[in-house]
Amino acid sequence: MAEKSIIAARVPEELKIQLEELCTLEGKTVSDVVRDLISEYIKSKEEEWQRVKLCVRIPKNILSQVDIFIDRGFALDREHVINEALNIWLRVKKAEYRKNWREELLNALNEASELHL
Repeated sequence: MAEKSIIAARVPEELKIQLEELCTLEGKTVSDVVRDLISEYIKSKEEEWQRVKLCVRIPKNILSQVDIFIDRGFALDREHVINEALNIWLRVKKAEYRKNWREELLNALNEASELHL
C-alpha cells in the first residue's frame, strides 16, 4: 500500500484528492505517478516534434555537388545528404544558442553583482 504523500500547496484540492486516489489504486507514490505522467507527456511531444514537415530550397549548384557526392559512394541519396546537412546545421545553431545564452546569463549575473557592491 502506498504511503501518504505531501502534495504541493499550489495544486487544487480536487486534483490532490484525485492524484492521491490514483496513487492508492496503482500502489505507487505521488512521485512515481507524476514521473510517469511527465514521461508520457514528453513522449507525446517528441512524436509531435518528429512529424514536422520541412520544405527547403536548395540551389541547383548545391544539388549538383550532392549528386557528385552520391556518385562517389559517400551517401545513399539526396535525402540522406540533405538530412545530414540539416542535422549538423541544427546542432551547430543549438550550440551557438547555448553559448550565447550562457554568456548572457553570466553577463547579467556580473551586472547584478556589481549593483550589490
